[in-house]
This record gives sequence, C-alpha cells and structure tokens, in this order.
Amino acid sequence: MDERTAPEAPPPRHAPEKVERALAFCRGLFERLGAAVDVEVKETPDAIGVSLTARAGNLVELNSALVEAAQYLVNRVVNPRAEGRKWVNLDVGGFREEGDPAVKAMAARLAATAKRTGQVIAIAPISARDRRQIHLALVDVEGVSTRSEGEGLFRQLLLIPSSKPSGGAGGA
Repeated sequence: MDERTAPEAPPPRHAPEKVERALAFCRGLFERLGAAVDVEVKETPDAIGVSLTARAGNLVELNSALVEAAQYLVNRVVNPRAEGRKWVNLDVGGFREEGDPAVKAMAARLAATAKRTGQVIAIAPISARDRRQIHLALVDVEGVSTRSEGEGLFRQLLLIPSSKPSGGAGGA
C-alpha cells in the first residue's frame, strides 16, 4: 500500500509542536502581507483552529481566496508528511464551533445514496474545508467510509459503501 491508498491514521490528540508551528507561520505570513490581524490558535482532538481577527487600520481584505490559500500553506508547513497529520482550519472573526449544517445534510444524503446503491460516489472538487467537514460528519456512520484522492484543485472526495449489493462486481 502506498501513501495514496493507505487508510489515514487519526490525528494526534495533542500536538503542541504543530500548534506552535501553525501560530508562528500564520503570524509571520500575515505580517509579511502587511495585514494588521490578531492570530489565535485553539487545538481540539481532531484539528487545530486558527482565528484571524482584523485590527483597526487593517488594509488587507481577509477574503475567502486569501484565507483558503493561507490555510493550504499552513497545512503544508504543519504537516509535511502524511503520518501524524493534524488539519489546520483558518477562520476569520472567531472559531467555528459547528460546521455548515447544509454540508452535513448533504453528507448524510450522499452516504445514504452510496449505501443504498452500493456504488462509490465521487464528489466534484470542493474546498478543503468542506471536504474535511464531510469526512468528519461521516466518520461514525455505519456502512460508508470516505477517502480523498487527487492533488490540489483536482482533489475529490469519495464515499465508499462498506459492502456491495449481492451480484455486484467485486474486487479492489
């Protein structure tokens, strides 16, 4: 099994070195960009949350494209190797305690479809944040697992039913 097909290990519950790297990288990045932002970090057992709050006089717009790009970079710095990966999520204006309910509902509908049909469902490329939210929403759902494949903008999320209906094509 190579890195692309190996099942992902759960993230470490406590990774202070990753938290410190995420904080230092984000502070340095936004300082170099000339952004006047406060950077806070909060670790949970599943991920590292980084909150960006614009200070008075900030002239750099913290739009979704910038935040997604910064999130990609900080994840590459904090998680240079696949093993022991702990995802870093960037948010503007505070930590998101709950994910988007529409994404969770979509995940549940797609999981039900995958289980009912016995077919693998590939979700067109979506943001890393939404992909991660779907992974987390389905982690305890019986009868379906998730896996991401591809690289960069072409990374897809797969919903894989645990067993195929009888008479279906099998094999890995």
